[in-house]
Amino acid sequence: MQNLFKSISLLVIEDNPGDFILLDEYLRDRFDEVKITRANTFKEATVILQAENSFQTILLDLSLPDKHGEQLVKEVVKLAKDIPVIVLTGYADIQFSVTSLSFGVADYLLKDDLQPDTIYKSIVYTIERTKVVNLLQQSEKKYSSLFQLSPQPMWVYHPETLQIIEVNEAAEKTYGYTHEDFLQMIISHLFAKNEFEKLLNRCKDNSSDCEKTKQEVVYNHITKFGNKLLVNILLADIEYNNIPCVLMVAHNVTEQTLLKRSLEEAYANIVSIEEQERERFAAEIHDGLTQNLIAMKVYFSFLRNTMEKENQDFAESINNLLEKSIRDCKDIVSNIRPKALIDNGLFAGLADLIRNISDASGIKIIYDFDFSVEPYFDFNAQLNIYRIVQECFNNLLKHSNATHAELYVFNENNKMKIVFADDGVGISEDVLQRHSSFLSMKRRTALLSGRFQVQNNAQKGVSFTFTFPIHNNLHSAKSF
Repeated sequence: MQNLFKSISLLVIEDNPGDFILLDEYLRDRFDEVKITRANTFKEATVILQAENSFQTILLDLSLPDKHGEQLVKEVVKLAKDIPVIVLTGYADIQFSVTSLSFGVADYLLKDDLQPDTIYKSIVYTIERTKVVNLLQQSEKKYSSLFQLSPQPMWVYHPETLQIIEVNEAAEKTYGYTHEDFLQMIISHLFAKNEFEKLLNRCKDNSSDCEKTKQEVVYNHITKFGNKLLVNILLADIEYNNIPCVLMVAHNVTEQTLLKRSLEEAYANIVSIEEQERERFAAEIHDGLTQNLIAMKVYFSFLRNTMEKENQDFAESINNLLEKSIRDCKDIVSNIRPKALIDNGLFAGLADLIRNISDASGIKIIYDFDFSVEPYFDFNAQLNIYRIVQECFNNLLKHSNATHAELYVFNENNKMKIVFADDGVGISEDVLQRHSSFLSMKRRTALLSGRFQVQNNAQKGVSFTFTFPIHNNLHSAKSF
């Protein structure tokens, strides 16, 4: 890739030393001169941005020690003013990262997929896109040149007739039509069937949204040669040659969207294989080992009647050991194949799990469920949520040294929200930093288009927060 920028000045807001070193290496690989200022916390970033605003781009990690999530994004964008912000995220944060673009973020990059060319392309395109937007706002006199130089496809069309009045070179190159071809078309011809109506209805429902890049909404565009493009759309009212018109900008997100879909498919396959293996293992224990132990206990009871009286204490110990082994096998099968969940749904399964863990460990567990949200999730979704909570409890038993724990499931803004917390010693930082940590949680959360967040404190314990979108279709008990 040819270098369009020889030098770059960046603010990197990242508290993970390993991720920062990797970013530094990639940036220096693609830029001849790199000036990097680093902030480990939001507080440090605030001080830096208040003192200096000459950065060309800000790279922002979604989770910092003193601030994270939506509040972090909004406040950094506000401090950045005209400096574009690129979010760095992990797989489990994809849904929020896409949403964050509506807060004013210029782009998002997946940490695990970072390559020198990827980050170079994102920075260069972000800077160029930001220049275009800023210059459009500054002067109508420069409109024509900026319009043509934009790397994003752009059109100007009449709001009533939808006739295309002007188009830039990027649109011609991306869609395959000539300038003359475009001027003979109406703007809706670029969209797949019913897609343009979807865009107009969305703008009609909330007209202010049309002044922003609705990055979380993906539309289907069709090129001259019939190829499908997945795009985000920006619409803005402008004046062109003293005529009220609409400016439409298309941001091609085909690769990002297909990557997200392929990841979701991969996660679904992995989770499906995990459940199949659990079922196979449970069946082998139930139909093999457990039955053998029961048969051994029966045979031993006959043998015990023939034993000498002085050996009865020894026989009693053997009998107790066999009974314990049978109970252990049944507990393993129940843990792998949760009967309460299968018979009565998610919350019945979780309540049964909590009782078993509390009885076995002595840990006091407080829980509360909003039963109104359960019917909106089918069996597979409920099973995945059960496994996620089950892993929270496994962490509680293995690492936390906690005496109390809490689990709450409720409806918040039409989303199922799950909060799990304990009063233990937290999780070591090296475990938190490893990509492999909580991998099953991350996969299952991504599979349900959810969000996953960990808050860790050595004095107050650890808390896990999950949110899953609630869809309108109800699932009856028969679906189980």
